Amino acid sequence: MTQPRLNISPFDRTVWIVIVLVIGLIIGTIALGDRVGVTVERVSPLGEARSTSGIGVTFSESMNRDSVTERFTVTPEITGTFSWSADTVTFVPDHALPPGESYIVEIGRGAQSESGRELISTVQFSFTVRTPRVAYLYPADNAPQNIWAVDPARPDTAAQITFSPTGIYDFAVSPDGSQIAFSERATDGTSDIKLIDLDTGGLRQLTNCPDSACTTPVWRPDGRVIAYERVDFNSSLQVGRSPTRVWLIDLTTTPASTRPLFQESQLLSYNAQWSADGNRIAVFDSSSVAILVYDFTTGEITAVPSRSGTSGALSPDGTKLVFPDVPPIEEGQNVSQYLRLVDLVSQELGYISTPDDPVEDDQARWSPDGEWLAITRRYTDDRYTRGYQLYLIDPDSPADAQPLTDDPSYADGVYYWDATGTQIVIQRLHLFDENGQPDNLARPEIWTLDIASGTLTRVATNAYLPRWVP
Repeated sequence: MTQPRLNISPFDRTVWIVIVLVIGLIIGTIALGDRVGVTVERVSPLGEARSTSGIGVTFSESMNRDSVTERFTVTPEITGTFSWSADTVTFVPDHALPPGESYIVEIGRGAQSESGRELISTVQFSFTVRTPRVAYLYPADNAPQNIWAVDPARPDTAAQITFSPTGIYDFAVSPDGSQIAFSERATDGTSDIKLIDLDTGGLRQLTNCPDSACTTPVWRPDGRVIAYERVDFNSSLQVGRSPTRVWLIDLTTTPASTRPLFQESQLLSYNAQWSADGNRIAVFDSSSVAILVYDFTTGEITAVPSRSGTSGALSPDGTKLVFPDVPPIEEGQNVSQYLRLVDLVSQELGYISTPDDPVEDDQARWSPDGEWLAITRRYTDDRYTRGYQLYLIDPDSPADAQPLTDDPSYADGVYYWDATGTQIVIQRLHLFDENGQPDNLARPEIWTLDIASGTLTRVATNAYLPRWVP
């Protein structure tokens, strides 16, 4: 008898071949083990970075954190701290990175996930720190004012950031330089805090102030909370406007949530500022005529009596406060404002200048490292100038004031250090024309000052309220 022949079509043959190959692949994978390992899904910054940028790496799964940080290097070496959020590690440098510097970041092979899988090859990426920009409001002499930004080395690069038809009241740049929080006016006199992303142009409203003025945003250094000032109009109650109070915006919630800084309604706070670690906030309380320093870690409030009406300047570490004050005023007496220094730990009270000094001191701002104070001052003796000039002071030797600006034809106003402590941006007003006569047509100008060289550069005219954009 003849055996029946197995009739296999070409299609069946193809199917069997595929099945055999798949089985072979499965067996091979089991035999060889998992050779794919952990992967890196995202790194930042890449290419260009801001001086205050953190360095972030996102993995494909949860990691053994020590195995990552042990293999994390930055060249040139910088110091900093690590923080984790889910599968992302962020390295935050202790100090702002110098513009123009290039860095190489490596995560060495062998970093392990919680399941034991490894990073099978070293990950490397690089970035260069860009030059900071200066943001400001323009035009000073016409409405509406909007936010503009410029590279101070190239004043012709000024570009408009916001396009509000009703105008911007004030603004603040986020610590990492990626966003700007601003207060936008409405036609009915109210205002709200909004947020613009400088990379995408995306807009987001943070407050809901239909019968209030919400202004003066101030970022906490970690970028997660914004303090602002709120005045309620009480239109339906017919009791007049409420006093100014500081509120907080929590950006970690969706949508962002708001609440008063103090639950006690008798604390009438304004002019908020944060310490660099975000643990303390200083405000001025008009009800007690004092600066209040609130410690979020302990809940304690330190009151510093002051008649100046401002919260002064809180040192980066939050342990010292420089604030303007005036002596008790007697009838017919000319009084000059001076600067005091209080150690919030020891409660020791001292002076930067005294009521007997021939000076009138206005503002003070700490350098980012806390080593220096920049102050605006004018002397009342033969060194008198009509406008304030900028001086640099060592708080441990306040008598030795170094002039940073020395031009009696200008008055120096609002000013800020850059993140690296090497430059200051200043709002200035031209007081006299070339003939020595009052310049009645003057408009505020924005200048930058290089601390090391003393070079002053005008970067914008008819502009005001400058801020650094890292």
